[in-house]
Amino acid sequence: MTEMSSDWWLAEGNLQLPKREIGDYVESQGFLVPRRFDTLDETLEVVRVGGEIILRSEHPDDYDGPSGLMDSYRLGPDTFVDCQDVFERYGDFDIDEQVDLSTKRGAVTAPKRSKGPGYRQMEDVILGTSTETATDVTIERLKVLTREWRPVRRYAELTGRSVAELIQDMQYSFWEYTPGKNVTVVADDAIDGRYHVMTSTRGDDERISYGWQTTDGNGRALFEPESPELMDQQATKSAIDTYETIRNLPRFASEHCPMMELQIDRDGRVWFLQYHRARDFRAAGSILNAADFSPKEGWKQVEAVRGALDSPTTLRMALSYPHDYGASGRRPLPETEEASAEGHWDLALTEVLSRRRVAFVGDESRDWLYSNLVVSHAPRSRWFKPVVAVTRFDRGLQELVPPALHEGVKRRARSGLVARVAIDLAADGHTGYIRLNSEEEQPY
Repeated sequence: MTEMSSDWWLAEGNLQLPKREIGDYVESQGFLVPRRFDTLDETLEVVRVGGEIILRSEHPDDYDGPSGLMDSYRLGPDTFVDCQDVFERYGDFDIDEQVDLSTKRGAVTAPKRSKGPGYRQMEDVILGTSTETATDVTIERLKVLTREWRPVRRYAELTGRSVAELIQDMQYSFWEYTPGKNVTVVADDAIDGRYHVMTSTRGDDERISYGWQTTDGNGRALFEPESPELMDQQATKSAIDTYETIRNLPRFASEHCPMMELQIDRDGRVWFLQYHRARDFRAAGSILNAADFSPKEGWKQVEAVRGALDSPTTLRMALSYPHDYGASGRRPLPETEEASAEGHWDLALTEVLSRRRVAFVGDESRDWLYSNLVVSHAPRSRWFKPVVAVTRFDRGLQELVPPALHEGVKRRARSGLVARVAIDLAADGHTGYIRLNSEEEQPY
């Protein structure tokens, strides 16, 4: 590792458009970055000649805060087809009226009883009519959708702001889309020289194929799940080399292990897309000895691990949260959280708590975890932002929490309390062990 450094963006950057401003900086240091435009009008010229663009959501919190709460939008020739399909299905309608109604339906696509297009369909309509609509109207319509999106409203609530304040600081930057393979690289924050490389490719049929592997700095796979879209060693090394060089630019903290999004085009060139903070590097200590974690004493070996603890640690792990957790100051969120199994779909809560956690304990299937690490922000946050993350995949919590205890957990949840159990956890960055604590009161 290089010697410790400071992050200029946190100390002095005052970022307003983190993706755009950091993209400008990285390009100034000699790296490829997709073309950016100052206005939507300029960007739409790309679409008019058959190209694709990205309207990327921007908010000052993006760099060191939540990921993916506010949508970015891809606009290309197929968008106009999707827009026309909506009109053919529902007939002519007032766009602004349906934008407002679609947010209240609370559905990704319209249920039959709503008799109108849903949230995602209205995205297609807004983007599909953008070439014939004043750009300030297009942007305002997108903001109306964003304002009613539940994760956005929930994030405002959890951070003590009004939705209006949050949206006021929201903007868009305008990028040309670079076709190719999308790659996210994350340096392991406990094992030096190890990298997590996630790839996705959008096919002509719009289906996403994905790949996920853990590699060394030369692109050699150390671990790879069953995954159809892995890169070859040279392409992986090229992505890692780009990651390392950008990570060590003067304005970034070189000891930090960011989640960096790149794009490898059809000619094999690597383009920078985004830098998002995760954790600083902290070397793992001694390697765990399997003989110290006997199954007879309740220990179960995890199947995947990221991060390390100094020693086996007893942690209170949340299995369930009340629906109004953190709301309006009635249930303030903890400054630190020992552990969570994330038994909810509250994306904003995930983003706010992930970096405050000592541990995340997952129990999704292998395929679900790896495919969602590639394409979804929330699973990526809960895997890479806590001190340590472990999983036994879909066997985990069923084996860990017996039925009688699980009933007690559910009673606490029904009474409006956070439902926690005490676990013992050991992790050295290579492997880990977990068990239900037999000495502490259960459930918490």
